[in-house]
Amino acid sequence: MLYLDLAINKNDLLTEKERKFPKFIRNFINNFKLITGQVLKYKIDGNLVVVIPKVNRKVLKKLDKIFKTDVTKNICISDNLMSKEEILKLLSEKNINILNGRWLFKYLITDIVDYVCSNMGEISEKQEISILTNDNNLLIFESIKKLSNKVKNINIVTANPKMFNVLVKSICEENGLIVNVTSNYKKACINSNIILNLNFSQEDFNKIVFPKKAVIVNFENTIKMNQKSFNGVNANFYHIDLPKKYKEKFSKLKGFNAVNLYESIVYKRTSAQNIWREIRNDDVKIQCLERKN
Repeated sequence: MLYLDLAINKNDLLTEKERKFPKFIRNFINNFKLITGQVLKYKIDGNLVVVIPKVNRKVLKKLDKIFKTDVTKNICISDNLMSKEEILKLLSEKNINILNGRWLFKYLITDIVDYVCSNMGEISEKQEISILTNDNNLLIFESIKKLSNKVKNINIVTANPKMFNVLVKSICEENGLIVNVTSNYKKACINSNIILNLNFSQEDFNKIVFPKKAVIVNFENTIKMNQKSFNGVNANFYHIDLPKKYKEKFSKLKGFNAVNLYESIVYKRTSAQNIWREIRNDDVKIQCLERKN
C-alpha cells in the first residue's frame, strides 16, 4: 500500500531532522523543494508515504519515477488530492487502484442496518429489508445470508430472479426465512423502511417506487433521488470512527479521512468471514451516513 499526501503547511515537506534546523534554513529548504518539485518520502509500518508540494509537471514526473521503482497496485490518497484530475489521470494510466471506501462499504451491510435501526428507534428483527442488486457474487451471497439471521423479511429486487435460486434455498434451509425475489420494480419496496442498493445504476434506480420516508443506502455509486414525493433519506456514503489502535499510527496523515485509512488496513484478498472478523475485532463503529436526496 502506498499513501500519497499533499503538503498543506511548510513543515509537511521536511524530514524530522530538517524540522530541527533554524527557521531561516527551514524556509530555504522549503522554497527549494517547492521550486524543484521535491517530494518527502517516509514509511509507516513498511508502507511508503509520499508527500508532494503541489500538483504540476515536475511533481508528476517525480511520481511517475516513484511508481516505477516502488510498484504498487493500490493507493490511498489524501482528501485534497481526490479532486486533482492530473493525479487521478496518472494513477489511471498506471492501473493503480485508488481506495475510496466503497470496497469497505460492502462489508459493512449488517453494521449499516444496525446503525439505521438504532437511529429509527427500531430493532432489526422487525424489519423488512429490500435489496437492489443485479449481481450475485460471493460477497453479496454471504452478506445476504448474514443479514437473513437478523431481520424479519428480505426482498431481493433484480432483473434476473433465477440468479438467486441457490441463495434462497440456502437461507430457507438454514434459518427458515423465505426470501422474496422479484423483478417488479414498482411494488417490491412498498413495505420496506430500509432499502440497500448494492449495485443498481441510476437508470435502474429511477424505475423503483420508494416509500416516502424510507432510508436508502447506495453502496456502489452515488445515486440521485428523482422521486418528487420522496421525503426520506438517500445516503451515498458513510463515516466511521478510526479504531484507537490506528490513530497514533496514522497521526501524520491528517488530510486523510478515517474510512479510506481503515480500508487501507483491511484491504486484502481473503474470505468475507476473515474481513468481518477483523472489523469486529477492531470494534469499528458507523459514525454517520452522508445523505443526498
